[in-house]
Amino acid sequence: MLDVKDIVLEYLKENGYDGLYNSDEECGCMADDLFLCEGCPAACLPGYDQGPRNGCDFFYIGPEKASKEEEDEA
Repeated sequence: MLDVKDIVLEYLKENGYDGLYNSDEECGCMADDLFLCEGCPAACLPGYDQGPRNGCDFFYIGPEKASKEEEDEA
């Protein structure tokens, strides 16, 4: 039987998303490591890996796929 995490992961993979993000909480998680935060995952949206942000090594998940120039800069 599938649990909620399995259902969300299946949806993300089938639709080409990289993970989840919540812009109100400024957090995100990659599909292979879902629900890391203690926030409410019901407020999360599917998104795409934007690569490192502001010179940090941390990933950033956002609503749009990164442009080719942004991918080259990462």
